[in-house]
Parts: sequence; C-alpha cells; structure tokens
Amino acid sequence: MAAPRKRKKTPQKKSSQGEKVDVRALCLEVLAEFEQRDAYVNLILNQRIYDHYLSHNERGFLTELVRGVLQRLNTIDWALSLYLNRPLEKLTPWIRNILRMGAYQLLYLDYVPDSAAVDESVKLAHRYGHKGVSSLVNAVLRKISIEKDNIPWPSPEEGEDYLSIIYSHPRWVINRWLKNIGWEETEALCRANNTPSPLTVRVNTLKFTREDLKEILKEEGIEVSECRFSPWGLELGRLPRRLTEINSFQRGLFQIQGEASMLVAPALNPQPGEDVLDLCSAPGGKTIHAAMLMENAGKIMAADLYPQRLKLVEKAAVQLGADIVRTISTDGRNLPLKMHSSFNRVLLDVPCSGLGVLRRKGDLKWRRRPEDISSLSELQLKLLKEAFSALCPGGVLLYSACTTEPEETVQVINAFLEEEPGAYLTPLSPFLPEALISPDEEGMAYFWPHKHNLDGFFLARLRKNTG
Repeated sequence: MAAPRKRKKTPQKKSSQGEKVDVRALCLEVLAEFEQRDAYVNLILNQRIYDHYLSHNERGFLTELVRGVLQRLNTIDWALSLYLNRPLEKLTPWIRNILRMGAYQLLYLDYVPDSAAVDESVKLAHRYGHKGVSSLVNAVLRKISIEKDNIPWPSPEEGEDYLSIIYSHPRWVINRWLKNIGWEETEALCRANNTPSPLTVRVNTLKFTREDLKEILKEEGIEVSECRFSPWGLELGRLPRRLTEINSFQRGLFQIQGEASMLVAPALNPQPGEDVLDLCSAPGGKTIHAAMLMENAGKIMAADLYPQRLKLVEKAAVQLGADIVRTISTDGRNLPLKMHSSFNRVLLDVPCSGLGVLRRKGDLKWRRRPEDISSLSELQLKLLKEAFSALCPGGVLLYSACTTEPEETVQVINAFLEEEPGAYLTPLSPFLPEALISPDEEGMAYFWPHKHNLDGFFLARLRKNTG
C-alpha cells in the first residue's frame, strides 16, 4: 500500500484567507496524528484550526468530526468489523481513520447526506492509499449506509459487551464501574458521558456582576442562561463565532470554565488578605477564581512543575486583572522549606486519571490504562502530604480531582488521615449547594455527570490542628 507523503516537521504555512480547505482531510490528519503520536487531541486540533482560515461552520464540523469519532470509537470499530474481511488493525492509520470518519457520519450525523459521507471518504482513500483500498472503503461504507438501521447491536443480556460497545467505553473502565457503582449507575454514567457537556463561563467579578455579563453576551448575539449550581456561572448557547474572538472575552470579562470547576475555589473559601497556595495551578482557572473571591487583596502563590504551563496562569491573571497572583515553578512533592507552614489556605487540584471528564475529553478513554490509577494515587498522596506541610496551624486545604475513582479520591484522603494526626475533615456544606452534599460523607463530596449534569469531580476539605 502506498503511504501518503510524510508531513514536514517544520511548522505549517498558514493557509491564505479564501483558500479552500478540505475539512475532512484536516480531520484525518488530526486522528492519524493522535493515534500515531498518542498526543492530546485538543492540542492537535487547535493547531490545525490555527494553521488554516476556517469559517465558523467549518470549525464546527471539524471539531464535531474529530471529537465524535473519538467519543464513539469502540462503537464505530465494532460496526466496521462486521463488514471488513480483515482486522481493522491491519490497515494503515490513514485508511483506518478514513473508515471511522465515514462510519461516524453515516451513523451519527443526520445532516450529512450518506452519499457525501461515502464519496468524500473514497476521495481521501484515493489520496492516502491505492485503488484497491479506495474500493474497500467504498464497499464497506456503502454496506453500512444500506444496513445501518438493521445492524445487530449487542443486547443488554450480553452484559459488559453491551455497555462497552453501545456506549463506547473501554472494557476495563466498564468493569471497574460495575464493581463500584453497579449496572444502572454505570449505564447512566456511560450515557451521560456521550452527551456533550454545556459550554459555561465564569464572570470576572473584579469587573462585572453576572447580570451585567449576561446582558453584554446577549448584545453580542449569544444565548445565555444561568448555571444551576454556580452563582458565578453562565451557560452559553450557539455561538456566532469562536468564543475567544468575541469582545467581552478579549476584555477579560469572563473565563471559560466547567461548572464543576467553578465550585472548587469557593469550597476553599479564601479570604481577602490571606496567603494562599495553589499547588498544581495551571492553567489557572481556579487560581483566578480564588483571587476574585479574595477581592484582589492578599497573595496567591501559583505553583506548577512546568514553567511553560505557568505562562498560562500568568496570561490569565493579566487578562482578568488578578494582581495578587504570583507564580513559582516547583515540584509539589518537595516544596522549599521556606514554604512550609506559610499559607492560610492551600488548593490542591491533583493530577488524576480524568475519568470524570470523559464527556468533555473523550480521547482520554483511549489514552488511559488500568495501571494509571494506582500510579496516580501514589502521586496524589505524596502531593497531599507536602501540600499539608505548607499550611499554617488552623489552615484549610482543599483536595480536588476531576475523577470519581475511589483509589484517587476517598482512599487517598483516608490513607492521609491515618498517617497525619494533625489533620481532620471539616464540613463542605456551608460552601456547596445542598443537592451536592452527601449526608454520609461529611467533608467530602462527589459530583456526577449522570446525577448533576456536572463533570465528575471529588472534593475533600481538610483543616490543620492549631496545637
């Protein structure tokens, strides 16, 4: 099989305005690069969008196609296997992903005519393969087009196969959820993970109120409604253009942030004039929110291991006017002695599996492995111990993770409390809506996509003894 011309490693020349762009070819490049390099799809996708002048509709279609294929990867591959006479893995990444793109359009995108989905896929196969391969793509996709309403999908009686294939989740994830939360909850969670997450923003209270921002966004042609749980959040409808291009974003009137993330800094409850440490701060959404809650009075030390990621925090602080934020590059597992017992409050948003945000980052399903959970939990416990050492007596630490896996959440907290007699859980109920508080988990809280329409999150609030 003839391989496509290799892409140069030098940066792409930005396409000229008005130059016709093949959106499906861009999608193919993103999917192939994701598969071959195991790179974060958001970074690849954003780079392709930057490299080319795309209309609003073209950007939307590209994003839908990339994210949709990765969100439904298991399901698509299973359907393709019914019509292929060879394993999908035996095909090149280019042809494999052309088939996936075509199948996704046929099975999930009603607004794309079947003929266009098939014909455009065949054209790509001509470009990235030979005549025989393009014939294969044509035959397989035409069969799916004809038989898509009669595909023999697995039934619930087939158990794990049904959940994994119908809802497109890795088998190992399905197995652990069945063990932890049972069938009904697992199916509901899988279904929720395939529902697009709302686009939400948090008002910059250093400049405006939520009501002010709501009116400004409406004037900019954006449908707006208030978030259910966060008093600082707005949910946005269809956008006339990219959110980062609208005037109110460029003026620093809001930050793009998931609603679950908006509830983290308030649970820490930082006060004006305090010294606060945000130990794993990048990209800075929670850092800036803490500065707003402190009314820009006091000091926030935003720490992260990677200096380049701290640039994101610094950029956000400047754009939104959070003057009290300072950054430091340091390993959170081994803080400088001068930082010990120095902070009134510490925010620890730990690196985690991210299995709580699969509806927002569907590619994570295929990047993660079972062994990641145990290695991450070890890291989380080390970070928690060091973060606690930075607290003054009587200080408060908030542990946060965008996952609901027990090994990364309650088990980390319990292991820490067993080793640290000077720490104890303190209630979250004064800082969270009642609907998010579990009566039997005082000091800890879980948010769930299928229960709350929030990203999956875990919070724990700890205090250091004064003695």
